[in-house]
Amino acid sequence: MATQWTPTSAGSGGSTAEPEEQGFLAGGPGRAAEVAVVSLVEAGAVRISRDGLVSAVGGAGHGIGRTPLQTRVLRSLPRSLGDVIASTARGPEAQSLRRHLVDRGLVVSAGRRKAARLVRRLTVIGAMVVVFAKLALDLPFEVAAIAVAVALLASLILAPSTRPLTRAGRLTVRRLRAVAISPNRIGMVAYYGLLGKVERHHVWEVLGISPAAAATLRRRSRGSGSDGGASCGGGCGSCASSSCGSGSSSSSDSGGSSCGGGGGCGGGGGGD
Repeated sequence: MATQWTPTSAGSGGSTAEPEEQGFLAGGPGRAAEVAVVSLVEAGAVRISRDGLVSAVGGAGHGIGRTPLQTRVLRSLPRSLGDVIASTARGPEAQSLRRHLVDRGLVVSAGRRKAARLVRRLTVIGAMVVVFAKLALDLPFEVAAIAVAVALLASLILAPSTRPLTRAGRLTVRRLRAVAISPNRIGMVAYYGLLGKVERHHVWEVLGISPAAAATLRRRSRGSGSDGGASCGGGCGSCASSSCGSGSSSSSDSGGSSCGGGGGCGGGGGGD
């Protein structure tokens, strides 16, 4: 199984992020998994039934996708929409994508974030100790002032390293927001997620996914992931969208009316 994320496999040889990369930056591995599924639907490789069962169309290239995440999706079928997204988000391909984004300078690694937070904390504690020592031992005011100034300066310098995304990563998400509008269905999923809303409609409604299929999705709590990524699914706090990526709740094993590619999935909108 292909798990290594490379510019060739991801289709990204330059500074422009691909949809799955954009989804990861905007909402973590769960969002990237959603993008992978919807991209396959749009390409006519898979379909989603009204009951939420995701299945391959005509073999779908014997389970081989254009990206490692798509390959993971195809090889896990048939399965409910929520389960497909959850298992793909937890898989080694998603972790490989995280490392790829770290290497590209779009995501701050977990080790760097932890180190930056520790240094900031120690600097602040050191400044507080100096201030208390000034009060207790009547040290010169200049000593306390310098300690506080150093702590503030260190906090400002280290602040970017404590965030989940680098400046380039945050810029990529801002650019995505500008294009995450109809008819850019993949862009909408990458930025808002299937459970997000666009002009008072859930993204799954805009895509034509049935309420029963959408019911297999569940909102992910903020900070539920590990390092990197953007916010909801990836454990980061810079998610700009209105909801988080998806996990799984219930599974469906029945068929029902389903669709192929770009025309929508499962038919019909409706509420949660």
